[in-house]
Amino acid sequence: MKINLSVTSYQLSAYRRGFTLVETLVAITILLVSIVGPYYIAAKGLFSANVARDQVTAYYLAQEPIEYSRNLRDQNGLRGLPWLTGLDNCLSGNTCYVDVPNGTIGLCSGTCPVIKLDTSTHLYNYLTGNNSIFTRSTAITTINEHEVAISVSVSWLAGTISRSFVIRENIFDWQ
Repeated sequence: MKINLSVTSYQLSAYRRGFTLVETLVAITILLVSIVGPYYIAAKGLFSANVARDQVTAYYLAQEPIEYSRNLRDQNGLRGLPWLTGLDNCLSGNTCYVDVPNGTIGLCSGTCPVIKLDTSTHLYNYLTGNNSIFTRSTAITTINEHEVAISVSVSWLAGTISRSFVIRENIFDWQ
């Protein structure tokens, strides 16, 4: 009995005409990974950049009332006034908001108001502009008659995550 194992070239070319289903799925998977991977990395980078931008803004917003309090203390010394004049709202366990561009300090009843961003001047304040994502509160604790601790808390919502930043600094009566 003789078995014929020869395959014609026509039969071989019929098997090699197209991709199989498995080869097609592997090719699509490789293509998707090569396209989606860089987009995912770019999206993560953009998210990280936005978080960093908000943290830097929060730091400067927290530093602002401390610098304002120092300036007020220095002005009081030059005018011969008691060194904490103008900061009365923030003393004795009260929480206040400091509006530096408008030169006002107000008492927070419950929660402090949202800081507004004025798009024409690019300044954060409490009177004009659109609501920003930031809320800031300031409290001054008396250490002794010549020293107070200023604590500023800035909080904001980044997507669905609540974030906050707290800075604390002591200032002294230099008179």
